[in-house]
Amino acid sequence: MNIIDNSHHYWRFWPVLCLAFLYPMNMGLINLAIPLYFFRVGVAIELIGFLAAGSTMTYCFSPILLNKVSNRINRRRSVILGIVGITFAQMIFYFTLEPIPFLIARVIEGFMAGFIWANLQSSISDNFEHDHSKYMARYNFTWNLGIFSGYLSGTLILFFIEDLRIVFYSAPLLIVANAIIIIFFFQESTKNNNLIQNSKNDKNQEKSPDIIKGNIVHFTKYSIPVIIPVLCIVAYCLARVSANFLYPLKSEILGFSLYTVYLLSCLGFATQIISITLTSYLSINYLKKIPIISIIALIVILILLGINTNFFIFIALFLFAGFFIGTLYSTSLKLFLTLNIKNNTSKYSSILESIIGLTFLLGPITTAFIAKIDINLSFYFLSLVFFFLLLVLLVYMRKIEITS
Repeated sequence: MNIIDNSHHYWRFWPVLCLAFLYPMNMGLINLAIPLYFFRVGVAIELIGFLAAGSTMTYCFSPILLNKVSNRINRRRSVILGIVGITFAQMIFYFTLEPIPFLIARVIEGFMAGFIWANLQSSISDNFEHDHSKYMARYNFTWNLGIFSGYLSGTLILFFIEDLRIVFYSAPLLIVANAIIIIFFFQESTKNNNLIQNSKNDKNQEKSPDIIKGNIVHFTKYSIPVIIPVLCIVAYCLARVSANFLYPLKSEILGFSLYTVYLLSCLGFATQIISITLTSYLSINYLKKIPIISIIALIVILILLGINTNFFIFIALFLFAGFFIGTLYSTSLKLFLTLNIKNNTSKYSSILESIIGLTFLLGPITTAFIAKIDINLSFYFLSLVFFFLLLVLLVYMRKIEITS
């Protein structure tokens, strides 16, 4: 009993939250700047698609590839290695923003990021004695707040100075701060491998501490097809592609001011923060319905994003889209971490991050070639993809069941 209490007080969660805030803030600044900057300097849309997907060219496999390395050298060393590598990769921004060197830097960053997100999520699921719903809610709230803050910072910067190079020069400073915090304060999680196995085998749960009993039994009693969180995260990523890649291009075509792209993304993330946090607390029974409702809503929103040219209607569309996008991510993360806990593994976090990387790789590249014909066709294409995702999801949602 004392071991559990000591480990609960020993593990520091706040460095995880710092990394989950500062790195997404960096990403929020850079990801929108890429299509805007390179479109303005005359780079072909097809190449912009590759630049926007640059980090995901390696991130689509690096979380799975580096999973065994992380298990061998521990999570703390892995995260330190990842954040230091990302710091050096982004230093190239201070020397050149030419497409090819920029793409190489992003490819390196994507590979090193394979040490980051899966280990952050696994550090939560490793700690069986903690309240996972509370930790997931804080984690989800924090990384969303980080991206929101990146968009807000970009809005303010570009409102006063319409020069996107400032974004590329300021964003790496957040990574430097991140590296300092992680090197000195990030702590190895307090995983106890015997805890979850004992809780599964011990039918007399009165022998287990209440806090462990409540968490583990709740997470391990469901049979969840892996394809369900996979479909949810794919839908989430494709929806983000429409907001982070396609809309900035359409905004430039329509002649909107630079800062308005960051402003709309900021508003969309405000509602995403709300939905992603609330969904973290919902039981799995409720999560059977939420993704279906969200995908149906996003199909309509994607079609409207293609049709519309009015800025104020875009505001409303981003507010609604952010809410439904958030529910998809939170549902996927909760189900993947449930599978981690049930199977006493961290591989599902790596699978989650690799799927994110692969979808963010294929999404911008595919839609870029369609956008070369007509930017609005890309939105319609994504709505059709969402329709097929919905059909498959409807089939597999009925297969979630409580096991004995």
